[in-house]
Amino acid sequence: MSTTDLDKATRELFVNGLIDQVHYRTPIIEELQRRRQVTHSAGKYVERLTDTEDIDDLVQTYEVNDALTDERKTTLDKPRFLWRKSQLPLRYDADEELENVGGDNIVQLLNLATHLVKKGHRGMKKWFEKQMFNNGSATPVADGDRSNWQSLISALNHDTPYGNLARSYSAGTRDEWQGADPAGLSESISSSSQDTSYTLTKGNLKKWINETDVADSMESPDDLMIVMCPTLFDKLAAEMEAHSMYKGGKKQSQGIVSMMYDGHEIVSVPYLQRSSTMRSWLFILNLRYFELRIHTKRNMRLTSFKWQGEQTNGYDFYLARIMLQGNFVCWKPKSSIWLSAVS
Repeated sequence: MSTTDLDKATRELFVNGLIDQVHYRTPIIEELQRRRQVTHSAGKYVERLTDTEDIDDLVQTYEVNDALTDERKTTLDKPRFLWRKSQLPLRYDADEELENVGGDNIVQLLNLATHLVKKGHRGMKKWFEKQMFNNGSATPVADGDRSNWQSLISALNHDTPYGNLARSYSAGTRDEWQGADPAGLSESISSSSQDTSYTLTKGNLKKWINETDVADSMESPDDLMIVMCPTLFDKLAAEMEAHSMYKGGKKQSQGIVSMMYDGHEIVSVPYLQRSSTMRSWLFILNLRYFELRIHTKRNMRLTSFKWQGEQTNGYDFYLARIMLQGNFVCWKPKSSIWLSAVS
């Protein structure tokens, strides 16, 4: 197999297996893929108009001799997200080339194209998980920080700028652009309570959905995905085992456990088990308003393998790169909720 053939084989194997091996093993990305919300576009930014205010308070009830009111509210904002660039190097050295590229089936130790593709798929899957959950940090990635992709934490953390828009409960700035707060629909929220300690029960789960902005933004029970670590999932499953239904027929069931409750999917994500910080996180996500935006010019594009020995002080190995540019964005944070201290 020549290097040119290896380029072609690796590229075809990677692209053809991308959805099955990467998207379908990452539960949130998988659901976005099903909903056709993994989209491709170009441009300088990721941006769109969003309607962030209701105008029901402008309705006037009047008598014939009353003056008619004339009011307006600014309801449109234009959040803007910067592209994030990422790359995954795929490399093989001279020994691997001599043993596995030019030999026949007797001397070839492994199929190098298949080996590199498997490493690429696994690498992208693990990377997507980390980016989705902010690499396990409760501090959101800032709008202008391109060292990491923005995450669920960036979207739903309270009182931090998002999409180039400031937001603050205490100042009453863009409350509609905040993640939902567990304090509920009936209260005037002046400070965040998403870091308050809560106990996971069926009753509390209903409360966090039905008595917050999550319910106000939901059009269908299928909109929601509830995400937690295996410890919390097992605790909830033990309480509701007798009257829960498991969602079958999904590729994510390989390594991902999910069940249904009140029409909502509840998902156990093993990655969230990896630190004490993430083990206390719970997300109620309205996936209708999330989008994985990928640039058309760098949509997991695999470059050709190039021998690095041609460079001054180079090394005797071949290098290709998987190139990606995009961002993970939410167009309506108030539709979802993140709780950081659930047990």
